[in-house]
Amino acid sequence: MQPAVFRIMTCFAAMTALCGQAFAQQLTFDDVTDIAGLQTPTGWKYGGPVVADLDRDGFLDLVLGNHDEHPAQIFWGAADGKFVEGEFPDIYRDVHGIAAGDYDRDGDLDLLVAVGGGNGKQPRPPILLRQAARRFQDVSAQSGLTGYGARGRAVRWIDIDSDGDLDIMAVNARQLPGETGPRNLLFENLGQQFRYRPSPLFESIEAERILVTDFNGDRKPDVVLFTPATLLENEGEFRFRDVTLDRLGEKLSQLDQVTAAAESDIDNDGDLDLYLARGKVYYEIANNALDFDAARGRLDLRDEGNRGSDGVGFSAPGPVVLSDFWHWRREPGLVLPLYVGADARRLDTPVETVEIDPADAQGLPSDRSRNGWYLGYLGAGKWRLEWTLAGDVAWDVRASLSGVSAVHPDWTPQLLDVPDVLLRNDGDRFTDVSAKLPRAAGLNNWGVVPGDFNNDGRSDFFLYHFGGLRNRIADSLLVNMGGGDFAAASIAGATTATGTNSHGDMGAAFDVDGDGRLDLLSSDDDLGSWHLYSNRSQNVGNWLEVRVGTSPRGTDAHGAVVRLSYAGGMQIRRVGSSGEVHSQSLIDVVHFGIGRSSQVKAITVTWRDGSQRQLRTIRANQIITIGGTHAGD
Repeated sequence: MQPAVFRIMTCFAAMTALCGQAFAQQLTFDDVTDIAGLQTPTGWKYGGPVVADLDRDGFLDLVLGNHDEHPAQIFWGAADGKFVEGEFPDIYRDVHGIAAGDYDRDGDLDLLVAVGGGNGKQPRPPILLRQAARRFQDVSAQSGLTGYGARGRAVRWIDIDSDGDLDIMAVNARQLPGETGPRNLLFENLGQQFRYRPSPLFESIEAERILVTDFNGDRKPDVVLFTPATLLENEGEFRFRDVTLDRLGEKLSQLDQVTAAAESDIDNDGDLDLYLARGKVYYEIANNALDFDAARGRLDLRDEGNRGSDGVGFSAPGPVVLSDFWHWRREPGLVLPLYVGADARRLDTPVETVEIDPADAQGLPSDRSRNGWYLGYLGAGKWRLEWTLAGDVAWDVRASLSGVSAVHPDWTPQLLDVPDVLLRNDGDRFTDVSAKLPRAAGLNNWGVVPGDFNNDGRSDFFLYHFGGLRNRIADSLLVNMGGGDFAAASIAGATTATGTNSHGDMGAAFDVDGDGRLDLLSSDDDLGSWHLYSNRSQNVGNWLEVRVGTSPRGTDAHGAVVRLSYAGGMQIRRVGSSGEVHSQSLIDVVHFGIGRSSQVKAITVTWRDGSQRQLRTIRANQIITIGGTHAGD
């Protein structure tokens, strides 16, 4: 398959002599999933990967979630951008967020896993998997994490009290009637054990996702929780202050439908700005959602799986083809058959294609109270499809029909698109600069990943679009043009085949093969799989990458800030994830594009314990290491 190509016109802000001149640039991505050794099943991915050098051998490893039916997978990084699948403990299939961090300071990274609570019937605490030589052991019980049940969603390693070790933050689903105890949880690291720390403010916040950042630059990690977006400033000693209203203003203080968040210094002024991707997710979509492609004659729909009946009228000049009828069951063993015509002729649920002729579907039965789908031909090219649920038996129901010429719903189909929000950090507040974003930022977006993909010295954003109900669309790269402007480029080469049943979810940007160009690891949710896209672009800027080790005091790289100064100005990055939803990475190889500059004046690393190291006069296009080796190296 030939790599897809797109062209953009831009200017390298980092250029010296050439700054201000237009520069034609060609960016090329190849799908190297199979070559890299990433074999993953189709299914729900649930909010992003974990990318981290788990065993500290110099290669980034991957932990890839597969929600519901499949266990998570681990892939150990190897030379030349290859991966080898390892053994991951089959702890529990209902996996949500995963986070990597060295909680016991032995050098290798351990994993924290948020698991579901059995639809509220079996609330569970996070699972702690301690690593030793690529083997993981469940040490949750002996570490003091049991006894705090919740419906897990997102977990984070975070040094809340600034004592050098990593504490635990867990954000969980809304509690159901009968659930007791705190909703969200904080645990203090005591060495080999953890102690629950009450926090009335944090425990009651409505959120299922987290971004760890440092929006005030004081080296204490702050958090953005969503949705709605809530900004908590870390005051130390497990105390937080809600600064949402102060920093966002009244208009954005209750910003909802935030699906993913990323930190990035978009204007290279030395502080961290925020991109908030927004859209509608599973349960919000499952409520009178409809797609109709008149050119293909295809109708796709979704609705909620609660007690009640609903339906849609449509026109079709001849037979209709039914396919992809499906329900996300909440009740074990639930079957939703198809009843055709007035005599309610029962057919199996049409998962595969089933053609129904008008003559075989005359009328609708008078009794449509049983669980299932009802299809009837009403004459004169008019049809009707209804569905009935006798209880709250499914999370959602879905169906597709072909041969349709027009649709006549009983209800107004909901719009799925929601505009993203870009927030510029202006010190004590954020300024909404979303007006600078192109139309791609106004779709139903489930993920956002920052990075300088063309090495021009400015941070771009890669957006993951949900797309249609059963129609994957190409994701978009928002290219930072400087001056606060962004231009969208659709990248077919960095998106799975369009038109498939999967949807854009989330990913990560990192240099998998060490060639100085940011690659993309992406998940296609909802009957999709994981994909690795290699950045093969030739006409891009120079670069420098910094592998961050431990501080002079032995503190790990979590949250370390890397500052780069060069002829084009200054850039800042923070060691952590490449955007966040449910999971948390630790990408300690920090990538900088530097345009036409051939060297860097200085690189300064500041660890969260306040210690610093600096290197000066560094030539471009290499990977350097700053900091000590880890205890386990």
